Amino acid sequence: MRLPAASLLCLLVAACGTTYEVPVAGGAAPGSTVPAVAGANRTARDFGRVVSRVEPAAEAFCHEEVPSAPPAYCDFRVLLDTDPRMPPNAFQTRGEDGRPVIVVGSRLLAEMQSDDELAFVLSHEMSHQIAGHIGKQEQQQVLGALIMGGLVAAAGNGYGGVASQDAIERAMDVGAYVGARAYSQSYEFEADTLGTYIAARAGYSPERGADIFGRPALASPGGPAILASHPASAQRQAVVAQVAAEVRRQQALGLVPDPSNVGRG
Repeated sequence: MRLPAASLLCLLVAACGTTYEVPVAGGAAPGSTVPAVAGANRTARDFGRVVSRVEPAAEAFCHEEVPSAPPAYCDFRVLLDTDPRMPPNAFQTRGEDGRPVIVVGSRLLAEMQSDDELAFVLSHEMSHQIAGHIGKQEQQQVLGALIMGGLVAAAGNGYGGVASQDAIERAMDVGAYVGARAYSQSYEFEADTLGTYIAARAGYSPERGADIFGRPALASPGGPAILASHPASAQRQAVVAQVAAEVRRQQALGLVPDPSNVGRG
């Protein structure tokens, strides 16, 4: 059986998959169809207040989960981007000094109806750093480009011809694109899982925070498409609900909420 190139590529980059166990969510979280509680949009002052609680919780969690990492790896810098041209989004990147940078757009902030939602978004983005997703995606991009470029070059040689440099470069671009997205949905679930622990440790409700997924401007239908970058919103809310239940179980036992405590008791 011959596999499509994109499917073959995803199998070959499997070594760059997720690190943390993510609950299997088959449906919407309890109450996820209920609209978020109405309230005032978050302001820059709210942003600073929530950051002051989430950042130290995330940094402590990061040092626990990645004890061998250099200090800068867990030294988050959190910014509010007030550029109105930025779509309602938040993302994690790296600064020139190597520190992880979390950027939240003001249009996304305007969608938030509670501190819990802001805390969860921050915790989610910080979790991408803790799980090393940027580094993994960079590896997948390189590997995908090499594999697809090599397949096109080999196909040209196999038919008695030589693939053009332009064709190989186009194939490498496609491979890098597919490679970067091979585990994008898994990474989102993983960040939701770790983000639930961080938000709870900062004193916020992850389940109320996950209401942000229900906003019309942010809701994602998900789907089986190999290149879809985000899972369905209902699935993400279900994952958060399951992890939050585990967090409450650990807290009831007097444990500090942590993925390593799953099953302990």
